[in-house]
Amino acid sequence: MKKIIYLIFLLSVFVACSPSIDYYTQRDSKPTIYPDYTDIVIPVNIAPLNFMITSYETLLAVDVTAKNETVRLKCHDNKLIWNERQWRKLLADNVGDTLFYTAYIDTAGLIVKCLPFWQVVSPDSIDSYIAYRLINTGYVLWDKMGIYQRCLENFKQKPIIENQSVDVACMNCHSFSAQNPNTMLLHTRKYNAGTTILYGGKLQKYNTKTDISMSAGVYPSWNPNGYLIAMSTNLIGQQFHNNYGNRIYVSDSKSDIVLLNMKTQTLTTCPQLSTKALENLPAWAPDGRTLYYIGAPQREGEKGFDINYWYSLLRITYDEPTNSWGVADTVLRAKDLGGSVTFPKPSPDGRYIAFTFANRGYFTPFNREADIHLLDLKTNEITVPEGVNSPSSESNHGWSHNGHWLVVSSKWPDGMFTKPYFAHFDGNGNFSKRFLLPQEAPDFYDDFTLNYNNTYFITGEVPTTPIQWRDAIKADPIPVKADPSVSIDALSGATKPMK
Repeated sequence: MKKIIYLIFLLSVFVACSPSIDYYTQRDSKPTIYPDYTDIVIPVNIAPLNFMITSYETLLAVDVTAKNETVRLKCHDNKLIWNERQWRKLLADNVGDTLFYTAYIDTAGLIVKCLPFWQVVSPDSIDSYIAYRLINTGYVLWDKMGIYQRCLENFKQKPIIENQSVDVACMNCHSFSAQNPNTMLLHTRKYNAGTTILYGGKLQKYNTKTDISMSAGVYPSWNPNGYLIAMSTNLIGQQFHNNYGNRIYVSDSKSDIVLLNMKTQTLTTCPQLSTKALENLPAWAPDGRTLYYIGAPQREGEKGFDINYWYSLLRITYDEPTNSWGVADTVLRAKDLGGSVTFPKPSPDGRYIAFTFANRGYFTPFNREADIHLLDLKTNEITVPEGVNSPSSESNHGWSHNGHWLVVSSKWPDGMFTKPYFAHFDGNGNFSKRFLLPQEAPDFYDDFTLNYNNTYFITGEVPTTPIQWRDAIKADPIPVKADPSVSIDALSGATKPMK
């Protein structure tokens, strides 16, 4: 009986939304819509992909065809807004199949029928949540920001913590272990400084500065085992320019890599990771024994914040039971590539590394030329996925837990505001055309002036409240212990600077 009632409901929706279009002219082009959801692969559990037409015309209706059945949906205010229940059923009924959209547009009183565009419904589900920082694009407004989580299966966003509750502390570098929302790290600076970590069901703030590290931890990467956290220690500077394309550069004059063991609350490092050269942006491989990172030569004299430095990609092994490190190995040499490698992210199967490639530096949100590259560790081939990149900056990015989706931070199309895009990965080196984070209102991004920083996949909702984070961040930090087996001489550069 419930099924019959539901079918009657759907039929009534279709009838109510089905205008009569008896006469039209065929147009030999697809409609121009925003967001651009044309010819893409979508996950079976994604929120409705509502869109609008961007030309000076009127979107009347859209025919959606699946498995040789077509329904006509009426549009209002040049927008197609899906009924969420109808959308979820459509995707569930068409897993592995293709949806075709045919738009009818009124242009100066003449109705035209556009060529269809398509969406493939992939059986590869996407992680149900993402986490990100929202911050104004202007540095003068930095005192209002927060870390948020958004369900990708609908449009619900919740704050994990907003800095207004912690004396407007700067907060950044949120990270998770293997997309697990139960293990999370967050740095706060300027006010209530420290590293607050959700581990073992508890929130606790730590002071990660020790006598074997030049600063507190930055840019963390959780080991898949859930208790080792690699971090860099940096002396960071910023340069501001009047060039529209590249207004800000962030660089480090010194940087090393350290390892925090949450079981022992001990910080360790090794001579290979604490040289006079620069070691930055650690990233664990899925085997939990290989640590990737970027490195550049030692900076000297007035070149302390030289923005023209190139970074190479390196790796080193680590054995936690014996607290022993292997030999550092260069994977990609910057001078061979003619540019800088940054934000290395190994795929969950360990075969690929997605990284950002730019003409300089390591912090690339403001490098307009920065693009995502893909390294196949099996063949050593580097590709530039066309569907993942744009004419604007592509910077940080992250894999879903199943390795079939990549989220990319991009300033396209306005060049000013960073937004998250998603692309399907087939596991064999191929990405589909990316699509923008869906919003309930298709014109949402027209007046949204915040940046989505460091967007990462998580497999569920973070099981804490903003009040719990507030109390933990405002508490006194617990100092971590320095590994007694590490000589402080490690910081003086026990290995030769990298050429």
